[in-house]
Amino acid sequence: MFSRLLYTALFLYSGALVHAQHPQLIFSRLTVQNGLSHNKVNCILQDKRGFVWLGTEDGLNRFDGKYFSLFRNTPGNTATISGNIITSLLEDEQGIIWIASADAGLTRYDHRLPAAQQFKQYRHNPRDSSSIPINIVNAIVQDKEGYLWLATGGNRVLRFNKQTEKFESPVKEGTRNALSLVIDNSDTLWVGRQGGGMLKVNIHDLKYNMDHRYSDLYADLPHASVSSLYKDKQGNIWFGSWDKVLYRFNKEQQQEEAFASPADDILSFAEDTAGYIWMGGKNNGLFIYDTEKNSFSNLRYDPALEGTIADDHINCIYIGKDGMVWLGTNRGVSVYNPSQQPFSQQFLDKNGKDLKIYDLQTVNGNLWAGTSDGLYIKAKGTDVFRHTPLQYKGHPLAVSKIFRDDDGTLYLGTNFTLFICDPETLALSLLPNTEKDEVIYNIIDSRIVSIIKDTIAAHPVLITVPYGHFIAYYDFITQRWISREDTTANIIKNFNLSDHLIRKLYKTSKGNIWMATGKAGLGKWNKKNALPYLTYYNGAITNNVYDIVEAPTGKLWISTYGGGLHQFDPVTDSFTHITTSSNLLEGLQLDGWQNVWMVSNGNLHKYDPYIATYSTYQLPDLEKSGGVSGSVFKDAEGQMYVAGNNYLVAFRPEKIKEERKYPKVFFTDFRVFNASFSERLKEKEIRLPHNENYFTFTFSAPEFMQRNTTYAYMLEGFDKDWIEAGDRNYASYSNLDGGYYILKVKATSSKGNWGNEFTAIRIRIIPPFWKAWWFFLLCAAIITAATYAMYRYRINELLDRQAIRNKIAQDLHDNVGSTLSSIGVYSEVAQIYLQQQKHNDLRSTLEKIRDACGEMISELSDTVWTINPRNDHMSTILQRMDSFARPLLKAQGVNFHLNFDLDITELNLEMTKRKNFYLIFKEAVSNAYKYAQCRNLWVEVKEGPHMLQLIVKDDGKGFDQKTVRSANTLSGNGLQNMRRRAKEMKGECMINSIPGQGTTLTLRFPIP
Repeated sequence: MFSRLLYTALFLYSGALVHAQHPQLIFSRLTVQNGLSHNKVNCILQDKRGFVWLGTEDGLNRFDGKYFSLFRNTPGNTATISGNIITSLLEDEQGIIWIASADAGLTRYDHRLPAAQQFKQYRHNPRDSSSIPINIVNAIVQDKEGYLWLATGGNRVLRFNKQTEKFESPVKEGTRNALSLVIDNSDTLWVGRQGGGMLKVNIHDLKYNMDHRYSDLYADLPHASVSSLYKDKQGNIWFGSWDKVLYRFNKEQQQEEAFASPADDILSFAEDTAGYIWMGGKNNGLFIYDTEKNSFSNLRYDPALEGTIADDHINCIYIGKDGMVWLGTNRGVSVYNPSQQPFSQQFLDKNGKDLKIYDLQTVNGNLWAGTSDGLYIKAKGTDVFRHTPLQYKGHPLAVSKIFRDDDGTLYLGTNFTLFICDPETLALSLLPNTEKDEVIYNIIDSRIVSIIKDTIAAHPVLITVPYGHFIAYYDFITQRWISREDTTANIIKNFNLSDHLIRKLYKTSKGNIWMATGKAGLGKWNKKNALPYLTYYNGAITNNVYDIVEAPTGKLWISTYGGGLHQFDPVTDSFTHITTSSNLLEGLQLDGWQNVWMVSNGNLHKYDPYIATYSTYQLPDLEKSGGVSGSVFKDAEGQMYVAGNNYLVAFRPEKIKEERKYPKVFFTDFRVFNASFSERLKEKEIRLPHNENYFTFTFSAPEFMQRNTTYAYMLEGFDKDWIEAGDRNYASYSNLDGGYYILKVKATSSKGNWGNEFTAIRIRIIPPFWKAWWFFLLCAAIITAATYAMYRYRINELLDRQAIRNKIAQDLHDNVGSTLSSIGVYSEVAQIYLQQQKHNDLRSTLEKIRDACGEMISELSDTVWTINPRNDHMSTILQRMDSFARPLLKAQGVNFHLNFDLDITELNLEMTKRKNFYLIFKEAVSNAYKYAQCRNLWVEVKEGPHMLQLIVKDDGKGFDQKTVRSANTLSGNGLQNMRRRAKEMKGECMINSIPGQGTTLTLRFPIP
């Protein structure tokens, strides 16, 4: 019963269908040869930044129009994508990409995190009940509340909470394999299942319903297995099924509709801006549904044409922000670019013959193509070329040049000779006496590539270029050919023909003739005594000139093979090189707006001289035959053509609406010594220490319409100007000085026109401390302080020396002076005693004079010894102390004991302390010698914490400190003198004495 009703519905609905003639859509192709990781592409997504993500059977690919970046799973590495069989992609509102796989569950990707944290895996773990229940995920969608819904292959449908990272299974019954998902306008989740029909789940209360009739696997029911689901702009739900019927749930009528066509399992859907529904079939290619006309167009894979879709099995369809349509197939990605559609491709030979197209001309309103196999003629108003093979005396002819004279005569330049051709009957004839010339008749391994009409020696002539044989011209007056074999004319010498590889003769509007040569550069045909004489201009980058065309200004556009595009000014004989042009240029042609169209590297190029922009266009069918080559042709109606192997690409220049695009640049990675720190790209300023100043920025500007993006960058603070990097998408710098920098990067799809938009990032190189401003300031302060310290040191040294001199002078004055005065007094007393004959008193006075002289000599000796710098060492001081005390005390029978720490022998005492130390010791020994009446004298020198200590102890009679305050020698030195000297050393001198128990002197003073 249901089958009969379904059949009726199909019949009724299909009665309104019309199969429209499919449009000529040209697709380019991306495969593993272009960098794709695998040819089977299951899902496609364009993220918020503009990158296109391609999920394949072997990894995830990010594509920017030029380069692929591959992300694969590395076993055991949780910082990589969880699986390699990518089935679905979704980008949420935060820019996080969720990746479903058929072999390893779910993956979360955030490019803003550190490289080791960008991927987070959600894989099934049998030991963790909170993990994803199964690793097979077929589809993924997100509801309004931010939950992710997963169609799994074995656990029905799952809901994932991104905040808590918990999985839940709201449906516990029915078939376990879910294939597709979509959420309608009423917040109902549609789940396409395998063998269970449709499941519907309310995303709010998680209530669900299903048709239990599908529990019977043998029931005759529609769409038992739903391959794909899609919601269009009107809210209708489309779905494909294994029963090869297309279904649509009509939102307005709230009923299901079935289509008799296309008879295929539709695996994917997409809707373009015009409202067309694109559908990818499992077996029969691409279907496009026109909702207004209720008609389908079908595009299939054609192995003979590279412009068709890559495969009839289409897994996914995605329409990007720029209107480009991406088809993921089992043989790569097919891309429909709306900007390429002004170019129409037409094959000349339907059998795919290897055919070289040399020339294209309009003859009597028909389009004639001169080829390697005769003529192909397309009659006016038709779309088909008719092949006309040509022969002459059994020789098959290749037509390489078509030329119509002013008188209407049609000439065909061939690989055999020059023919006159009847445009109606296509009958061929020779100019008189052609067979007599050995060069032009039966041309050896060459063909005629250029023909013009002019005069030589006042005779009208037809000048031809049999390539590789200089020139040959036909004199209509003498009715004979003149070529290089004519020894009388000797045109090579007389015409100054220096290059036999002549590509073209070009006659300007003023009648001047210019020559394009392969080795001699640009040649000018000058009339000298009515005969031509060639002058050559070699100012272009290369002398390999390919084509010439005249601009309305009288200047010439010159294409060179190896040196790019040049403009030649005949007035100044100067060349101007168009630096943005491709180097390997071939044919040239001007359109009505004086744009220069060129062929290079298999593509079509254009230069706009008014705004100085250079553009490249990818044409259909490039990969099959290597692209277009040779000349650029223009018919009588202004339509242009370029030729490939057996095909022409036609276009009207005015219909190519070129949009000068400046793609936005994104920084994709930041590496220091080849280690990725991509997370730092979100910082307002990247700070680097001075020893990490070798870094690389990788950037990308997603652009897919023209796919000829070029970059320029400048490190402000280092580079003086922008650096044009071509298609290189990184910039590296090293050994930068400390300071602030700004890296600016801009991109353009129109070569030479950069615009003012750029992306920038701030960088600060922290200099080493020895290059920091504060270090220089500190150094200056230290140098200033050191200089001042040295100055003060010198001053203090001078003052110290002066003080020492003053001290020595004072000591000498006090000690020596007083001693000498005493001696003088004693001398007078002695003289009196001598006169009075008091011999005892005289003897006593003379002894006093003797003692005073001895003390004075000792004082002077001590002073001289003190100021000698060689005596700074403590070992020398100890030696002098021993040599003074031991003999003196021994003479009186006193035992001398000198003890000291061995460590102090390494000490150095400066002069003042050395002097005072020694004199205090000497004073103490002298007092003990004179007054103590001791048997033993102990001297001990030892070192304490930053202190030197001298102890002089005797076992003599001692004295009462209360009654004896001083004990002066003849020179005035006493106990008070020793305390004064100790004070000069910032030390202390203590004397302890008890009558009958001896005396102890202790001296302590600081040392460094």
